[in-house]
Order: sequence, then C-alpha cells, then structure tokens
Amino acid sequence: AAAKKPTCFMSSSPAILEALSRKCRGGHSHAPLLGGTRARDAAVYPPGLCEAIAQGAAEQLRRDACAEGAQGLHAVRGPAGVEPPHAGSAGPSGARSTEVFCEEAPSRVKDELDELAAWPDAAVYDEITGTTLPPELVKQARAEEVKFMLDWGVWERAPISDCWRETGKAPIGSKWVDVNKGDATTPVIRSRFVVKEIATYKTDDFFAATPPLEALRLLLSLAATGGQDTKVEVLDARKAHLHAFADRTVFTQLPPEVAAPGYCARLVRCLYGTRDAPKRWEAFLSEQLVAIGFSKGRASPCCYFFERLGVRCIVHGDDFVLTGGAAALDEVRARMHERFLLKELGRLGGGRGELRELRVLNRVIRWTPAGLKYEADPRHAEIVVRGVAGVERALSSPGTHSKDFEGPAEAGPEGELPEATARLFRSFAARANYLALDRPDIAQATKELCRRMSAPRAADVKALSRVARYLAGAGRVVYEYPWQLKPGLSVYTDSDFAGCVFQRLSTSGGAVLLGTHLLKHWASTQKKITLSSGEAELGAVVRGFSEALGIQSVARDLGVELQPEVHADSSAAIGICRRCGIGKVRHLAVAQLWVQDLVRSKACRLHKVLGTENPADLMTKPLPRTEIDGHLARLGLTRATGRAESAPKADAEVDTTLATRGANLRAAQ
Repeated sequence: AAAKKPTCFMSSSPAILEALSRKCRGGHSHAPLLGGTRARDAAVYPPGLCEAIAQGAAEQLRRDACAEGAQGLHAVRGPAGVEPPHAGSAGPSGARSTEVFCEEAPSRVKDELDELAAWPDAAVYDEITGTTLPPELVKQARAEEVKFMLDWGVWERAPISDCWRETGKAPIGSKWVDVNKGDATTPVIRSRFVVKEIATYKTDDFFAATPPLEALRLLLSLAATGGQDTKVEVLDARKAHLHAFADRTVFTQLPPEVAAPGYCARLVRCLYGTRDAPKRWEAFLSEQLVAIGFSKGRASPCCYFFERLGVRCIVHGDDFVLTGGAAALDEVRARMHERFLLKELGRLGGGRGELRELRVLNRVIRWTPAGLKYEADPRHAEIVVRGVAGVERALSSPGTHSKDFEGPAEAGPEGELPEATARLFRSFAARANYLALDRPDIAQATKELCRRMSAPRAADVKALSRVARYLAGAGRVVYEYPWQLKPGLSVYTDSDFAGCVFQRLSTSGGAVLLGTHLLKHWASTQKKITLSSGEAELGAVVRGFSEALGIQSVARDLGVELQPEVHADSSAAIGICRRCGIGKVRHLAVAQLWVQDLVRSKACRLHKVLGTENPADLMTKPLPRTEIDGHLARLGLTRATGRAESAPKADAEVDTTLATRGANLRAAQ
C-alpha cells in the first residue's frame, strides 16, 4: 500500500517546494509507517517524486540565472493577458514561467549566531513535574556539569566523519535533563547531559539490579534491633555514571555550550542515557566496595556487609545507605571518599551533630528516643487528593466492593470513558498504586483500580475518587520501628475466596514483620479460579512462604540469619501444608506443595492465627475504619497529622479534570 507521510518537505529552494506541494487525492488505502521494514522502504523515493524534485531544481536554476547580480528579488504574477515589462527568459522546456522584477531592496541576510544570541532564552521545564525552572539556576547547573565533564575527560572531541567511518551512523542525539530536587521555596536544580540512546529491544546485556524496597526497611529494622548506638548514614555518589569507563565505541553530539560545526564527542567514560551506563556503574561500585572490605550479596547484588566493622550497606542507583557504629561508619566513609565522588547527605542518630530526620528515596526517616520512624513521600497522596477528590468530604475507608464495579453486562466500547479521561484515570491510579507500596491501608483498593486500567469506566472513576477522599482524611501513616532485641521473622497470610463477583477470582494478602517492624505487604489477585476457600488460602500461604524465603535471603546478604514463621487463619490450608502429597485434593498442582518439605523439615514453621487478629485481612477486602485501624496497629503503624519537616512539597501543577467531573456529576444528581 502507499505510505502515508503527513510531514512536509524542507528546502531552501522555493521552486522545489512548489513542485512538491501536491497532496494525495485519496481513493486508495495507506499503510502506517510502523516497524523497521516498512519505515525503511518508505525512504526509497518513487520515480514521480524524483522527477518533481528534478523539475523544481531546474526551475530554481532558471530563476537564479535571471536574478543574477540583483540586490533584491521579487517574483510576482501579472494580470492575465498583460505582457510584463521584464519577462523572464525561457526555461529548458521553452515555456516562460512567473515573471521576475529586480529592484533595490534592503538586505535580509544577517549573521545567524548574532540573531540566535539576540533571541530570549527559552523557558526550561522540570523533566518530572513540568514546572518552569529558574533560568539562572539552570544555567549555573549546566555550566557546572560541563566543567566537570571537561575536567574528568568524559569525551574526546572527534570529527563527525570518524563517527560515520567507525559506526556507519550519525552521532547519537543528546539533550539536557533538568530537575528540581528541592521545591519551589528552596529549589535545588540538577542538570544532566543525557545521551538519547533508547533501548528498544529486550535483552539482559545491559541489565543493572536495584534492591527491593523491603531491603531498605530491613536495613532500618536491623539498625533498630542492634541498639541505640547504631547510626544510619546516607551518601550520594555525585556524577555516578561518569565514574565508569566506556567499554564500547559511542559517538554522541556535543553539548550546545561547547559544540563546534563538524565535530562530535567520542565517549571515554559512560554518560547518562547510554544503554550500558547503569551496568558499568554497578560493576564499578561493586569492585570498589569489595576492595574496601564488603561482601557482595547473592540474593540482591545491591546489598553489602562489612563483617569486621559490622557495617551494612544497600545501594539504590547512586544512593548509599549504611548502618553501623559511629567509628565504623567514619572508617568506611573515609575509604569510600578515596574511590567515589561523594556527597554526604547526613547521619541519623541521637548524638551531637547528628540528624534527627532525613530523606532516603524521598521517604522520610526519623530518629526518636523510642526508635526509628519511616513514612512515605507525602506528595503522592496530596497530588491524588487535589486531582481527584478536590474539596469533597473525606471518607473513613478506601475500599469499593467488587459488586459496585460495573460488570460484564455493562461492558462494551460505548460505556468506556473518553480517551483523555481514561488517561487521567490511569495516571492517578498508577500514582496511588505506587503510594500503596508504603500504605497497606490502600493496597487492596489500588490493586482493584489497576485491574481496570485497560478500559476504565465511570464506576472505576468513582472507586478512584473514594481512595482519594480517604487519603484526604488519612494523609500520613507512619511505620514505628521501636528498639528491639532478637526478633523473629513472621509472615501473615490471608485470602478472600472468590472476592471478585464477576470473574470469581480470589485475592491473596500478606505482611512480613521482623519482630514488630513491618517490612513488606502485598495484595494480589490470584491468577486462576479456585474451587474452595481452602485452595484459595493455600495459594495465599504459598505466596507467604515465597516472601519469607526472599526476605530471609536478603537478610543473609546483610549478615543476619533469620528463622521465618508463617501464620494463616485457614485450618484447611494448614492441614494441606502439614501432610505429605496431595491426598484427596487431587486437583491441586504439585507446584503448590513444595511448602510441605519446608514444614516437615522445620526450615519454616507454620502456625494458626485467629481470623480476627490476622493483619493480612487488611489486604484482601474492603474493611470499615475501626478494623483498618486495628490491623494497622498490629502491623506497627500509626496515623499522623501535619507534615514532616524534611518532606518536599508538591509544587507541580495537577490536572483537576476528574475532580471537576465528579463535582459536576454530584451536582446534577
């Protein structure tokens, strides 16, 4: 089929543009330019297009010959039947075209660089929030970045011809990425020069690991378990990716501040945006930490343990979080300064000169005489409330029962939301789901919202509004990590059998605690229909065993051996796990029965818990406020009001279309 290319041609020749101005008359189908083969074939110009370009070029040559020596050139078309006073000469075909009049005219040619310098500076926007950034601070941040890259020899200036000769391609594009790491009151601008080497394929060649969120909570819990003399140190590797050297040939465009015509940059060190930069940085920091004396984790390669000094460390990108005694941390920090360009973000503790509150991954961590406290980034809740709830009255619970969602009977394209509204729903539902990583009270509700992302409907927006209105009255939930000694690893599991009244799927919920410290929680829909509540509970127990073994492995990487215990409120599931083989329940898969070996060998113990005292019930079904608060207390979480001192403010503009839509619907009712 004919290719449909809605873009225009660009040329300095008016005659060529006139020849190429014809548009498709229709009457046939078009093929979209999707996929490498079709897009590549569309670059082959058909004979008709080539002929039009050639005719336009010939016409432009004729016009240029007529205007030779003239200071100003104006092409006009005279009245029909009137012979122009200065007719153009005939072209190659003998036909006369538009007449050309030459007269005195002021020069329209100016120096391009002078013109660009006279233009006002374009506004610079935050890459994440889209807000306008202070231009002077952005200019300073970019100048600092360029100076650093030049001092470190991040690239070698090379002719573009070398790039074509060695790679067969043009230099990779690049751009500036500017982010405000602070807020509007106290802006902290960070500018990074980024290569636009987009990875559009699936491969593990450039994979770089990141630690699970429960690793950070486990590190804090172990710090609270070791006694009040354990400190929490946070270090940031400045220009992290630039530490590692490139091991392949990469050419990219130079920054505009130091660009020169005909030249590009051959990378000596890894630059942000290159495909292998995260992996090269991970290999570099691992080599350096092992050389210092750390042992690298096996379950999570981002976890490290310095046995001699008793220092534990997790690395998340370019952030180092360490725990240990003050003297041990001083020694480790000094050694790390010799190998990394570090920025000290602070040390958490109760001593003189130590911080009482700091942020890690935008989570707020506080030291108190009673122990450590941890809470989520409050901006996510505030944005969801502003964008969805508006000024509506707060609700006491976030959950919506599945029967209140629209079922298959109402399904169909005519009942779906407009695309713009659906896009907003997905955006806010995804933000609420991210917040649910730190908020067990909304885990089940946001899980249900995410199940409806593909084709959201009016009832789904109503369920999202319920979550937002709950957050309006419950903006903060704080993890309490009191000082403790020799805690055990406990896992609580539960399920809601066939809780989805339309698909008859069950929900699994669970929580992992080290002593009284919550490390992880989850709420997930089981993938297949179960035939009984016992089978649904067995699926939840199997998930609990898996999470227990995962946390046990991460703790082992941090130098701690834990004995996990799983708690369930289903006698049927416990009975299946304690027996050998499938017994009379022949429809169960053998893959679910591996837990029997763990229970039989006592590698992981299984206990019964009362259903009313099982905190995993919070993650399986909608509950009233009193039951939510009771389970939060069992998980070691408390509610709080106000705002943490170090918490950043949500300065980004929020689309309030959903909030306005909800207000209008309620007003109409």
